[in-house]
Amino acid sequence: MHSTTFGDHTVLWRIARGSQIAIESLIDHAAGAPAYRMRMDGSIIDIPNGDPGMIYFGEGEDRPDLAQVREWFPKLFDIWNTVRTQYWQAITPR
Repeated sequence: MHSTTFGDHTVLWRIARGSQIAIESLIDHAAGAPAYRMRMDGSIIDIPNGDPGMIYFGEGEDRPDLAQVREWFPKLFDIWNTVRTQYWQAITPR
């Protein structure tokens, strides 16, 4: 599991089958919005007692890739670019 932080946002992600980036969660440390889970189809399930600003992704073993979360949250391009950079650092031999 990898953790990437940029500004007020932290993304937990992993390298999945086929060297794909699987996004597990997004935390907006400055948000007071209630926690929720975003399913693969974009629908939302509230998490009543979850930490504010927390967004979980997918269900079961299914997680969205980087391209999908970029579509859902286009204004967060800085964090997505940072995730992509750290991904390449993780898979490129030194």
